[in-house]
Amino acid sequence: MDTHPLKLRWLPAAIYGLVVLGPCIALVDPAGLPLADWPALILPTGRRLTLWLRTIALASGVAVGGMGLGFLMALWLQRRRGSRWAGWRMLFVLLAPLPPMTHAMAWSWLLGQINMMLQAAGLRALPATGWGVAGWVQIVWLAPLATGLSLIALDSVPHELTEAAHLLQPSTRALTKIILPLAAPLLLAGGGLLFLLSLVDYGIPSIFQVNVFALDIFADFSIHGQPGRALLVAIPLLAATAAAIIFSQSRLRSAALDPPRHQPRSAYADAWPTWLRTLVNGAQVVMLLAVTVPAISLVTQIGSWAKLTAAVSAAAGEISYSFQVALLAALLSLPLATAAAHGALQDKWMTISSDRRTPPRLGVWMSKAWWLAITIPMALPGPLVGIGLIGLWNHPSVAALGIYGSRFMPVLAALARYTPLAALVMIATLRRLNPELIDAARLLQASPIRRWLLIRLPLLAHGLLAAASVVFCLTLGELSATLMIAAPGSPTLTMRIYNYLHYGASSTVAGLTLVLTTLVLILVVLAALGQALWARMTAVSTDSGDASL
Repeated sequence: MDTHPLKLRWLPAAIYGLVVLGPCIALVDPAGLPLADWPALILPTGRRLTLWLRTIALASGVAVGGMGLGFLMALWLQRRRGSRWAGWRMLFVLLAPLPPMTHAMAWSWLLGQINMMLQAAGLRALPATGWGVAGWVQIVWLAPLATGLSLIALDSVPHELTEAAHLLQPSTRALTKIILPLAAPLLLAGGGLLFLLSLVDYGIPSIFQVNVFALDIFADFSIHGQPGRALLVAIPLLAATAAAIIFSQSRLRSAALDPPRHQPRSAYADAWPTWLRTLVNGAQVVMLLAVTVPAISLVTQIGSWAKLTAAVSAAAGEISYSFQVALLAALLSLPLATAAAHGALQDKWMTISSDRRTPPRLGVWMSKAWWLAITIPMALPGPLVGIGLIGLWNHPSVAALGIYGSRFMPVLAALARYTPLAALVMIATLRRLNPELIDAARLLQASPIRRWLLIRLPLLAHGLLAAASVVFCLTLGELSATLMIAAPGSPTLTMRIYNYLHYGASSTVAGLTLVLTTLVLILVVLAALGQALWARMTAVSTDSGDASL
């Protein structure tokens, strides 16, 4: 299939390999690997073993708790589909891209207020730091994503089976015997994704004074400055992330190749038992807190409009720079993500497309290779991505380009970390295209450029907008890799917030966090409006075309 005009189909693939896979490859530099010390570095013992086990336990608890919370909310939302409560779905769209810093600061403030009241009453204060608090905040941060993944899993169950089960069995039995077993593969894949995201994050744990393995990688590189040593130190963590990727990849790939369809609202809404209603109501309370706690804490801590204005004025440079980095990363990620999505779906497209230039067996192997190229970078923790970027762009062979140490490095960090996620969005978008329409367009429109601009681009527009929004929002909150490669004197807004958090400047931190959150929410609202407007325009043009026929 001629998907890239002017025969440049391999150019985005080559750039993807350099930008996304380059930092991974730069870590495996034989000259920089201290192989003599590898047993002591690779095999964790003593403190490092304890730290690794605690990090695995934290990520496992977050995965189980987050998916449990998300599944309960998905059950409630699926039953309310088509009702006045369906608007709750939009709330999860708004909550999902909120930076983890927002949740961390909000719950720190709430715990502080609760402890003040408990101490005034002569009661014992709640722990404001530690593994439990860090795990809870990570669960709240990832709960909207878990809800979306659970909705996809529930929608993957054929509607006819659920209707038949409701006819023959009570609601709870249908849930445990039919719905859960069929939705389990995607639910487990979602749990693997949450496990991975928790495992590679050190922003929230470090705020709550918890040392995790990803932070240990950062500390080791800060002391020794050796990328090869950092890679060996990270191998125990990479083993866990690789297991999560392998566990989830086949399920994610199956979902991409056979995407769930929209399910109508069930006509058989039996009454839930008391225990299930209690769990669902508890999940709703948690999600309500996830909305109200950040809003109330930020507004309360700012104090006054004058303090907010002063904080924004002092960080105007960081705000502008962060916006530029996020916007540039979002735009540059689109061609790379689209190329990766085309490659990952190559074997599926070949079976239904008229293009036969690539041998089928080769197409299957290329598709598998592209899936590895998408998922492997997701397994790298942020500090390791930053170290890989240093090793790649500070290498003597490319140092003359002047990229290392420039203000463009945070853009490269965002591209390396989040282009694979944009590729997953584009995979879902491409799966909803009819290849026969593309083949027909090839017959009717000979020019590849006009075919791309007039046919393919409109069909992909909503997916491109969603992928760009994902990269933009995540880039605004990126910290772990940017902290290592940001140019001197050019911090991002997230870096400024992170530094202030450790000095207790609550009003300044609240003001800057509110700015960061507002930028994300504005982008999400604009993207949602753009999606709705595009869907309406597409529907109108389709209706007009049908009427003319």
